[in-house]
Amino acid sequence: MKLPNSYGSVTKLSGKRRRPYTVRITVGWTDEGGQIRKVVGYYRTKAEAITALAEYHQHPYDLDTRGITFTELYQKWAADTYKESGVPNCYTAAYNRLSNLHDMPFADIRTRHMQGEIDACELGYSTKKNLKTLCNKLSNYAMEREIIMTNYATLCTLPTKQDSRIHQPFTPSELETLWANTDDDGARLALILCYTGLRPTELAKIKTENVHLDERYMMGGMKTAAGKNRAVPIAKKIYPFIEAMYNPDAEYLFMDKKDGKPVATYDRLREHYWEHSPVLRTMNHLPHDGRHTCASMLDDADTPLKITQLILGHRSANVTHRVYTHKTIGQLIKAIDRI
Repeated sequence: MKLPNSYGSVTKLSGKRRRPYTVRITVGWTDEGGQIRKVVGYYRTKAEAITALAEYHQHPYDLDTRGITFTELYQKWAADTYKESGVPNCYTAAYNRLSNLHDMPFADIRTRHMQGEIDACELGYSTKKNLKTLCNKLSNYAMEREIIMTNYATLCTLPTKQDSRIHQPFTPSELETLWANTDDDGARLALILCYTGLRPTELAKIKTENVHLDERYMMGGMKTAAGKNRAVPIAKKIYPFIEAMYNPDAEYLFMDKKDGKPVATYDRLREHYWEHSPVLRTMNHLPHDGRHTCASMLDDADTPLKITQLILGHRSANVTHRVYTHKTIGQLIKAIDRI
């Protein structure tokens, strides 16, 4: 098929190539009348190349940014979005799992490419959701910069969400083992998670200024509107652990003993404490199991639902505003001391 004059060209390159068809367009002329051309992209088939050329004419874009790869876009997005803090672990992990897309020009990535990576992921719903979320965020970022005209990530689908069975509460006998080994850093960490209901990353990110030892509570939390900036009561049982961790000169409560830096992330917490504990290695548990243990113990103690929701940071239809008065904090402390 002959293309119209000045429309652009599709050429098959020599040799054995994964994407042998190249699309070029004329962007200007030299003083001698020669064409100044730029490459639109490289494609597996001639049909794909012709389609790409047609899409360019329908929605012209800046060819200087056209060749930016998935990795280059991710790095620009990360630098712009998280200037003062690191990229959340969920997105760095999702990026690493999308390695098959890393070297592709972002403008060439379509729904089938992203969907293929989601479908091939062997992990659960949450991980697959993070893959789609990252692709969606990068696509929106690219659209704002006119690198692409369509967000193909929105067309990706996720499997039906199933109830998680990966997390299990510590049993009473396992809790006894933890209490019998409080000289172990990992055992103390597990007990703090069990008696606060904090997510591991929430504990890692609590700042010292938000720890009120005299009043026996901390302000922290993340992830959901109900979970953020909530009062977390400090149970009598774990008060000595929190007191020992407290250092008014440190920015964060949970400082890594190995390097003196904030634990800060789930990965550091797991690798430096959980996996190195000889006590925890005898049990089949994950750090998040502490939160499930707390919920279970609160339920066993017949804790009122509203109090449980406030401690765990669960959303409640009948709690539209959370006002942490001294009375409210006292109720939380009383409830946590009963477990």
